[in-house]
Amino acid sequence: MRHEFLTWKWMFMVLVFVLFGWSTRTKVTAYANQQELPFNQWDIVFTSLNSPFFILYLLLPFWLFLSGQLLIKEWEYTLLIRLKSFPKWMLYTIVKICPFLLLLQFLWIIESFIVTAGLPQESHWSIWGSTEGPMNVFLFSLQKTGFSPWLILLIQTALISLFLIAIHVLAASVYVLFPKPGVMAGTSVFLFIGAVLSFKVVPASYHYAKVTNYSILSYSYDSFNSVVPPFLVLSFFLFLCFAFIAVRSWAKMRRVFTFLADYYRIPVYIAICVLGIAAPFTHPGVKVTTVWENLYLLFYGVSEEGFSLYVYLFYCVVFIGFVYLFQLHLSELLNGRIYYLLIRYKSLNRWFGQLMKKTVLSILGLLLLLAGATIVFGLLQGLNMKWDGGEADSALLPYYLYHFFINGLLQMLNYILILFIVSWIWQEAAYSLGAIGVLIVMGLPFINPDQWLPFALNSMGYVTQGSHEIFRITIVLVTYLLLEMGLIIYLFRKRKISL
Repeated sequence: MRHEFLTWKWMFMVLVFVLFGWSTRTKVTAYANQQELPFNQWDIVFTSLNSPFFILYLLLPFWLFLSGQLLIKEWEYTLLIRLKSFPKWMLYTIVKICPFLLLLQFLWIIESFIVTAGLPQESHWSIWGSTEGPMNVFLFSLQKTGFSPWLILLIQTALISLFLIAIHVLAASVYVLFPKPGVMAGTSVFLFIGAVLSFKVVPASYHYAKVTNYSILSYSYDSFNSVVPPFLVLSFFLFLCFAFIAVRSWAKMRRVFTFLADYYRIPVYIAICVLGIAAPFTHPGVKVTTVWENLYLLFYGVSEEGFSLYVYLFYCVVFIGFVYLFQLHLSELLNGRIYYLLIRYKSLNRWFGQLMKKTVLSILGLLLLLAGATIVFGLLQGLNMKWDGGEADSALLPYYLYHFFINGLLQMLNYILILFIVSWIWQEAAYSLGAIGVLIVMGLPFINPDQWLPFALNSMGYVTQGSHEIFRITIVLVTYLLLEMGLIIYLFRKRKISL
């Protein structure tokens, strides 16, 4: 470690620290004198430690260089054999790089205090730092936390340390997958460019996508109004990296790849749904403030007033798309495995019951995924979860959720049972595809104006008609489900299968 400190890269960083610290002191002193407000050493220290330009353009490249150099050096097969797993190797590299992290933080903080020599040394915030201005935005944000400067210094040091460790773990995860020096160099460049783009390009409203919110305490407090969220997000990110590498090291990723090869339609379908939620093309230009409004507009579907082509198209992709996947699965069952399944379950009714149980769980999983993705991406876009309307409007939220989940489940079951009946009677793909086309057309509001047919009734556009309409839709859907179940039982009894 002592010899490492004497190398050219560390001498260069010490020179950079000193020059940047003195430049910060000069600027802060000039602004404070211009405003004729007293200042102290904390104004220099925190302006230096919270500079996004210094952290992203100087500190981050230096850290990526140290991290990449260490990972390449410690990638030895004898070491891997001794440690027995990749996650343990990643932990080993964290332990190895922590002394460099401590030295880097120590030099940065000490230099920040050294350049304050001759200034008032106080234990509290200065008047200049507590006054909002263009130069002291960092200080003004930090003092709003209500914490003392010493505690803020500790929290800022912990945050930047956790951020740099997360960067190191991400680079280590990539190197485990592709252990080549060229890949390591490309990863470092990619992370640096990604961090700069996050800082310069990503809008400030996308709180969870701004790299400064995870490395600079003043930015994170301004965005989250708390010092806790960045620590939670970074800790969860570390957990994900270790979990992914652990799964890979246990050779379970092969099962995942096999699953994707056999069932690639499912991840493609999920990706399309998530992409549609992340980039809400269904309501461009519409001002949205809450995630619940976003949920309403994304799955608006149709209403009595009419429909929009893009909105209904997204509705069909999400809900009719799931029905199409079910039809493919059902065709596979009816065209070969049905006799094996009947031997296993002893009767058509028992087999159908198990099929519907799995289908219900799949539909609930889909609805939870859609709602969860809408909330997560809404929060990333700066939306909030608090209903901004009055008490009368906020009372609608339970009906929103009831309609989305309960009527959504009932509507999907109606689609699936209708398709099951068609596939059972006419066991040809053309009839099933035709039935899907009928489901799409019958959902249009000018064909189903009074909502007495079980098509597109889970559209969020019907919520605005009041609670009585929502519960009437439930009754309609349940009635059709009972009729469809009765018809299926009749078809089972009519069809005799000899085992």
